[in-house]
Amino acid sequence: MPLRNHREKIGVLGNSNFVIFLIATFLSNMGSALVPVALSFALFARGAGTAGVSAVLCAEALAMALPLLLGGVLADRHPPRRIMVAADLMRALTQGVLALLLFAPSLSYVAVIPLSVLLGLGNALDVPGRNRLLTQIVPPTLLPGANSMVMMAISFAGLLGPAIGGLLVASTGAGWAVALDALSYLANAGLLLALAPKEGCSTGEGSGPGMLTALCEGWTAFASRRWLWMMVCLFAVMQTLSWAPAEILGASIFSRRAHGAPHWGVLLSAMGTGATAGALMALRFQPRRPLRAVLLWLLVYPLTPACLAGSWPFWAQVLCFFLGGIEMAHVNIVWESTLQRAIPPEMLSRVSAYDALGSFCLMPMGYVLAGPMALTFGTAGTLWLGAAAVMMSIMVPLLFGKVDSVVLADSP
Repeated sequence: MPLRNHREKIGVLGNSNFVIFLIATFLSNMGSALVPVALSFALFARGAGTAGVSAVLCAEALAMALPLLLGGVLADRHPPRRIMVAADLMRALTQGVLALLLFAPSLSYVAVIPLSVLLGLGNALDVPGRNRLLTQIVPPTLLPGANSMVMMAISFAGLLGPAIGGLLVASTGAGWAVALDALSYLANAGLLLALAPKEGCSTGEGSGPGMLTALCEGWTAFASRRWLWMMVCLFAVMQTLSWAPAEILGASIFSRRAHGAPHWGVLLSAMGTGATAGALMALRFQPRRPLRAVLLWLLVYPLTPACLAGSWPFWAQVLCFFLGGIEMAHVNIVWESTLQRAIPPEMLSRVSAYDALGSFCLMPMGYVLAGPMALTFGTAGTLWLGAAAVMMSIMVPLLFGKVDSVVLADSP
């Protein structure tokens, strides 16, 4: 088994298309990882408050959720690389304008909302096609290893990005962090244009059924797989009731402390470090029963909001975020590999769009509710409530659901 995994990893890295895709993924995520710390602290510093930051994040999440299905249809009907390049150019322009606004001496959070909407639209065009593009440049037997390497790139970006973003906020200002994000999208677009996907792997320009029919076909493929919508419901609960509030309330907690921005950046970087380690571990961890593996790993997640809610010592918080990163890497890698191997290629972008929509469609509500819930239950109470909701949501399918219904054969 170790010899086979080693051969698969080398095979993936020997694929020039995949190496380009990997570098592009790292640069794009590196730029994106700079922004949450920088923008949140910039808005807090200019008096936006929890409600203002929630409004900005909610606008981006809503704008991403609503057109996701359109992005899935487009990526199944047209070459996904073309759609992703257009999305990168849109996001580069958006973040460039935002950087200029942040360089100004005064800024209302209201001015940021339209740009957040455009950024969300760009994300909606980019996300559904990624799985399909990866299947076009990587052979099926190498997809688990490829997903592990992609997760390592994303995780390493998540390690460096928040720390650099926090340092930029403390030294030169948030505008430079957002400007670097804009440049990363331009670099990503250039690298994607250098890819050479296999001929014949696209559905063809303008081919396929009408838009409504295509959406219905995607929904049928999604809804007919009980394991798929069951897990997506769990992800929705986790993102809405726990991670969305934790993202806002965690930044709010540290914004009131001396050197809070670098410390919050360290925590997010610790999660990126854990995710990098988890991705390395996942190269040797390819479960035949992926749903059970995902659920068992998710049991680690509540440590992340719990350490913030309990005001644990900083070293303990770093450890919890590190473990949360390991959990996140395994969950994402196993889940993406399962979709890529269990869903027909011609349906993958649409099913991925329904997966992303179901997992994140209620996240804007989590951003909106974070402030009122904190006023009602307190910051700690809201974080504890989210951790408990996730734990209960995990236990239900783990104890009573048919989580072993999907069994993946070993790769040859």
